[in-house]
Amino acid sequence: MDKGLKKALIVTCLLALTACGSTPKETAQPIESKPEVSQPVAARITAGAYLLRAQQAQDQYQASIWYVRAADAYLEEQQATKALALLSELDDQYLSEYILKQKKLFQAEGLIHFQQYQQAYSLIEQFEQLQGFEKRLLQAKAISAQKSKHYLVAAKNQIALKSYVIAEEKPAINEQIWADINQLAATAVKHFQEPSQPELSGWLKLLQITRAHANAPATMLLNIRNWQAQYPNHPAANQLPQALLTALEVKAYQPKNIAVLLPLTGKFQKQGQYIQQGIVAAYYEKQRSHAPSIEFLDTNTLNFEAFLQNQQEQANYDFIIGPLLKNNVEQVKLANLLTPTLFLNDLAEGQISEAQQFHFALAPEIEAEQAARHILAQGYKKPIVLAANDAYGKRMSQAFSKIFSEETEHQVAIGFFSNTDEMEANVEKLLETAQSKDRVKTIKQLLGNPQGFEADARNRQDIDVIYIVGDPTQTRILKPYIDVNTAPFAELIPIFASSISFSSALNNADLRDLDEIIFSDMPWILPGQANRSKLAYQMQLVWDNPTDALSRFFAFGFDAYQLIENLAQMRVFPGYTIAGMTGKLTVENNGKLHRELKWAKFNNGRVVNLVMK
Repeated sequence: MDKGLKKALIVTCLLALTACGSTPKETAQPIESKPEVSQPVAARITAGAYLLRAQQAQDQYQASIWYVRAADAYLEEQQATKALALLSELDDQYLSEYILKQKKLFQAEGLIHFQQYQQAYSLIEQFEQLQGFEKRLLQAKAISAQKSKHYLVAAKNQIALKSYVIAEEKPAINEQIWADINQLAATAVKHFQEPSQPELSGWLKLLQITRAHANAPATMLLNIRNWQAQYPNHPAANQLPQALLTALEVKAYQPKNIAVLLPLTGKFQKQGQYIQQGIVAAYYEKQRSHAPSIEFLDTNTLNFEAFLQNQQEQANYDFIIGPLLKNNVEQVKLANLLTPTLFLNDLAEGQISEAQQFHFALAPEIEAEQAARHILAQGYKKPIVLAANDAYGKRMSQAFSKIFSEETEHQVAIGFFSNTDEMEANVEKLLETAQSKDRVKTIKQLLGNPQGFEADARNRQDIDVIYIVGDPTQTRILKPYIDVNTAPFAELIPIFASSISFSSALNNADLRDLDEIIFSDMPWILPGQANRSKLAYQMQLVWDNPTDALSRFFAFGFDAYQLIENLAQMRVFPGYTIAGMTGKLTVENNGKLHRELKWAKFNNGRVVNLVMK
C-alpha cells in the first residue's frame, strides 16, 4: 500500500474515533515558581482539530507539524495508543530538527505510558534540552532512566527538574533522588568525579558515608554532621531524606538466645547437619564475651504447634534461624511471630515478609537468573541452553530463559539431554548444523559425488552464547560436540556454565577438557580462598572429604549466622554488602537476601577467578 494512502487511512480512522468523543485528562503544565493570577484559559485545541489542519495543509512539511501537534494532543487526552500510531507513520525527512525532537519526546511519553521504559529511554537519552518542553523532557528522561536501571542518569535529571517546579514539590523529588542513587553499584559511586555538578557530588558523598558506616549508626551520624558542614547549601543539609532518618533509627539485632530450626534427621539430614556445622564454625569465629546461646531443634521431631505457641506467649528465643524446608517455612510464616527470623528458603509465591523477617536461599533459580542477567550485561542477546533432562536442569533452564525473554523478547531455545546421543543431537539441532550437513550431502549427490569434493557444514550465525547446565562429566562431553559443530571459519561461540559444571575433584586433564568455559560459583568453593584454608581443612577433617554440593550448605550456614547482626541495617541501606562465603550479600527492602556469585574460567588446566564488568 502507498505510504501516503496508508497515512491518510490512519488519519481518517483517527478523525472518526475523535468524533466519537473522549474524556480529556488534565496534564501537569510547567508551573511558575510564583503563584499565578487567575486568568481566563483559552480552550485547548483537540487532536481532531489538528488532524483537520494537517489534511488542509499546503505541503507535507506543514502537514507533518500538525500531525505532531495532534499526537501531543492525544497524549493530553490520555489516548497514548493513537498518539503512537500517528507518530509511527510520520516521515522524518519532512520534520525540522526541533520538531523531530518533539516527535521523539512524545513517542517516549507514549512508551512510558505502556511501561516500555528502555525503548523510551533510548529515544531521548541524548537530548540535552528542548526549548518549551524542558520540564516534560526531564520528567520523561528521569522516569525512563530510573525504570530501566540507569540510576545515575535518573538522579541527574531529577536534580535538573527542580528548576521547573514550585518549592512544595522539591522535597518529594529529593526523596526520589536519594532512592535512585541508593540503587547504584559501589563502582559507579567510587568513579564519579564531576566538579561541575556539586549537588550530585554531595548526594553521592552522603551515600558513601551511609554505606561506609552502616553498621555503626553513631559514627554515621557524626560523619553526616561533618558532611552537612561541608555542604551547607545542599538540599539534604537542612532536611535529610526521610528514608535515611528512618534508617538511622534502626537498631542492630543482638540476640541472646537463638533457635535454629533444621532437619537433623530424615531425608535432608545431611544438608541440615552441614548447615549446623557452618553455624557452629561462624559462632566460634565471632565468639565474644557476651556470645548468644544457640539451640538446634530438629524439624523432623519438633512439635511445631507447641513451639510456635510457646514462642508467642513466652518468647524464649529472640532470634530464629530457619526452617530450611518450605513446608516448615510456611508453618512459621503463618504463625506471625514477632521474633526476628531468617528463613533458610524462599517464601511461597505471593507471600510478603514482615519487617522482622528475612529469607535466604540456595535455590538453583537464583543462580540461573543471575547468570542470565550477567550474560546480558556482557552484551550477548541470542543464547541457546543445553541442560540435563532432570528436575535441576529444567528449573535452571526455565529460570534462565524467563529472564532473557523478559529482557529481549526473544524465546530461548533449550535442548535437554539424558545421554550422549541426545547431547550430540541437540547440539546439531540447536546450531542447525544437521541441516547444513544434509545440504552438503544433497549438493554432492547433484554433482555426481565427485572425488575430492569437500565442504564444511555451517552453524547458525545468530547464536552468540551457549549456557550449559550439567555436571563436570556432561560438560566435558558437550564441549567437543560444540567445537566440531562450529564451522572452521566461524568465531568460537562463548560457553558459560552453572556451578555444577565445576568440581574441586577435577584433575588437570579434566580441567583442560573444559578449557575456555566460564562458570559461576560461590567464593567458598572456588580456588584462592587462602583466608579460609584453615576452616576448610577443619571441615574436611570433620566430614571426611565432603562433596562440593554439601560443602555449599556448610557455607550457607556460616553466612546465615554471620548475617544476624547486620540484617536490620542491610535492609534499610541498600548498598550495604557483606562478603560472604556464598557470595556478595545484600538485602532487598522486602527482606530477601540477594547473593552475587563469583565468575571463573577454565584456562590451560587451571581455574582463574575473573573480575567481570
